[in-house]
Amino acid sequence: MLAIASQAIVPRVATRVVPRRRVPTRAAATSPSSLKPRGVVAQPAKRVAMRPAAAFAASVFAAKDDDDDWEDIDPDDIEFLDGEFVVEAFDDEDQLAKALCAEVEENAKACLAERSGFTLAVPGGSVAKALAGLKDAKGIDWSKVHLFFVNERVPDGKCYKLAMDTWVSAVGMPDANVHKPDAGGTVEEEAAAYEAQMRTLAEGDDDVMMLDEVNGLPVFDLILLGMGADGHVGSIYPDSDALKDETGAAVLGVDMPGKRSITMSLPLINTAERVVVAASGTKKAETVRAVLEDDESELPGACVDAFSTIFFLDSGAASKLVAYAEEEE
Repeated sequence: MLAIASQAIVPRVATRVVPRRRVPTRAAATSPSSLKPRGVVAQPAKRVAMRPAAAFAASVFAAKDDDDDWEDIDPDDIEFLDGEFVVEAFDDEDQLAKALCAEVEENAKACLAERSGFTLAVPGGSVAKALAGLKDAKGIDWSKVHLFFVNERVPDGKCYKLAMDTWVSAVGMPDANVHKPDAGGTVEEEAAAYEAQMRTLAEGDDDVMMLDEVNGLPVFDLILLGMGADGHVGSIYPDSDALKDETGAAVLGVDMPGKRSITMSLPLINTAERVVVAASGTKKAETVRAVLEDDESELPGACVDAFSTIFFLDSGAASKLVAYAEEEE
């Protein structure tokens, strides 16, 4: 494994205003020595938080409603919490796959130690296949884990079928906890129905999931993403309507030739507590370089900006990064 130096990483600034930390991240739940066995933490992003939560959230909404560019917010009520922006490079895809499984396992245990549920969203493709190692995970109460899909073909259900065949059935997760999209409607109807599933869970009597107190979107504990050679994540493609969407919806319908699907929106992805973006192979190296090193990149992968944003790369995908080349030398 080659660790990527921090100077190669573009620091990102979170603009989302949030009331508090809802759940412990891996950093809060494990010892410092166990946090960086595979890479290094780059320059931290910043996240804005409020205190006290309810009063400050009210002032934020009042300022927004007045359309005065939030001028009514008292600076004394604002504090900055350090987030993290991490890039880790692994020797090969097998090591990357093990790291993805470790992310799920560690974050699930941390959340379930504090709350009655853990919410996870996964894509299909190579990331879904990499999660096969979860069959060997120990100490996770899968009856308290709720699984959603970052994107899904409708009505095919390809991501659902792949997850079930790869690891979900093996770990014994209850069927009711595997949230698959309904089938039969338009992509817009499917998207609305899937968002409703998230909100129903968030509005329940327990504390499985919460709604962000500012943007009102469901807050996932962990979202895994795979990034394509063109920079797409989920079903959000470069220059697409989904990338440019400003509706604030959590889930969007995508009606492309041969790819009728729904996808989590970027605002929903960026509202998550932790997001891991995985990419492997030399065919993605230039895209990875653009996403991580071009300040002006508008590729979907470059727009991923959660409080805790992690990039997992294999050596091929990392090969064109400046820091990787310096490390090789």
